[in-house]
Amino acid sequence: MKNLEKTKLSVELSQPDDDKTIKQNFNDVVSEPAEAAVLALGETIASLAPEENELVLVTETAEYSHVQEAEEITE
Repeated sequence: MKNLEKTKLSVELSQPDDDKTIKQNFNDVVSEPAEAAVLALGETIASLAPEENELVLVTETAEYSHVQEAEEITE
């Protein structure tokens, strides 16, 4: 059986004159959100940051566990 354990969105913003990005995480988001909603979140976060920071990407992470049900186990 496949169980959804946790979901996360990470918004990454560029920093001027720096190769590192600023990352903001959002845990426990809905499973399989619409792409438009994910991008809208990224743009909203970017609009709250200083002008020199720009949206780089939004990463969606879903973690699942897989367990065997008792009736599937053969001895």
